[in-house]
Amino acid sequence: MHRIFTLLLAGVLALAAVVGAQPALAQSGNQWQAYYYNNANWAGAPVYTQYTNFVNYNWGSDMSPAPGVPSQNWTARYISQAFFYAGIYRFQAQADDEIALYIDNVLYMDTRNAGVPGKAITVDIPLQQGNHSLDVEYRQFTGPAFISLNWFFLKDSNVGPPAPPPPPSQDTSGAPQLFPPPTNLVTDFGNYTSCAQQQIHQKNCFQSNGAWNAPNAGSIDSEPQIIRWQNCTQDQVQTIQLYTNRAAQSAKCSKTQAGWFPN
Repeated sequence: MHRIFTLLLAGVLALAAVVGAQPALAQSGNQWQAYYYNNANWAGAPVYTQYTNFVNYNWGSDMSPAPGVPSQNWTARYISQAFFYAGIYRFQAQADDEIALYIDNVLYMDTRNAGVPGKAITVDIPLQQGNHSLDVEYRQFTGPAFISLNWFFLKDSNVGPPAPPPPPSQDTSGAPQLFPPPTNLVTDFGNYTSCAQQQIHQKNCFQSNGAWNAPNAGSIDSEPQIIRWQNCTQDQVQTIQLYTNRAAQSAKCSKTQAGWFPN
């Protein structure tokens, strides 16, 4: 029976490798907040934001990663908090074109401007027990686009037995945190509840009201993605908080009247 179980387990692991399944010990169940930029320099406000459980993507050679993002010359950031027991962890990453990894604001991997697209990078990092902030920067120029990041416990650092992990922390150590999306967001130009809930660009919910001076789909498409979703006055400029943990800043109301983006 033990031999049969071993053979079945080996088959499952082989199948998982074929379909690109995540290693069971990698990333400890933490969630990432992903920010996508429609330029190659992480400039301005992200045009698309979403949550993801893993940093492991392969977009091929001519595929946009998100609405409002071109298939070439774009950037992304993936930010998370993860709990680690004390010890030394092996981080493994591979990206085409470029990747950088910060842990607690310390740079441990960096292939930006190094001219080594697709190169596998491995680094061993000692970590104290507790929550640590993770920040991954990715850049795609042309050609194939993919990124993967994983880690696993390598060896003990001889600091005693680990304590139980604390409850999930809301402290993001500087990572921008979005306001909770509204449960009902309707304006003169459509129902934006689903766009707010999914954190996708407002153009996906836009509907013209038919007035001669109403905004059109092109004008909405050219706007940055809404960061804070709430009813507001079209094209109004105001100093407000766009993120729960950031200071107020100048923001502009979307022509959809559904929320604010940086001015």
